[in-house]
Amino acid sequence: MPAQVIGFSGSPIKNSNTDRLVQAVLRASGLEWEFVKLSQKNVRPCIACLGCAADNVCKVADDFPALAQKVRAAGALVVGAYPPYGSMDGFTKAFLERLFSLRHQNGLNRGKLAVVAVTGIGRGAPGLEEAAQQVSHALTLEGMEVLGQIKAAGNPECMVCGFGQSCPMSALPWIFGQDLAVTPEKFRAVENDDAAWREAERLGREIARRLGQTRAM
Repeated sequence: MPAQVIGFSGSPIKNSNTDRLVQAVLRASGLEWEFVKLSQKNVRPCIACLGCAADNVCKVADDFPALAQKVRAAGALVVGAYPPYGSMDGFTKAFLERLFSLRHQNGLNRGKLAVVAVTGIGRGAPGLEEAAQQVSHALTLEGMEVLGQIKAAGNPECMVCGFGQSCPMSALPWIFGQDLAVTPEKFRAVENDDAAWREAERLGREIARRLGQTRAM
């Protein structure tokens, strides 16, 4: 049975905060769902070949055409991203670019529901708001209705690379000031972000409510 809700995460980190935030929305929907970690798929950026123009089928031989079939069958998408260098990550951007193949003539994503989930190194950090808006804008251009954005604090790679306390480019001083010791209590888990977790569960339930209304019409 095709998934009614499909979630995508652009985070390459295993079982990341982004992954778990997307999955929280999926689980809260109570519907048939599927989770896709984009870093484990081969999805190139759109090459603008226009091979999809006549039939809405991307002709690039990678993993996207199979994902496109799942998107077409779903009533809602949950798209998770993170903002390296102040904008959405490359895995998410490549996936969103490829949705272009579903636009021509028929607008096959029109009317679908969407939720955006973005994690960054902290609220107010460069890129968190920007990435959320970028993902939302792309989904809106597809004709989807974005029900909401979830933004949560995550962890910089400087905390685990082994050089964060001495590297002159480290993000740790920006986040923690003079206290650069990497200690367990400084790691953020999205499950402990009450506001973000509640919003994920609320939006999951809203997806279920809206899709239930659609089926009843």
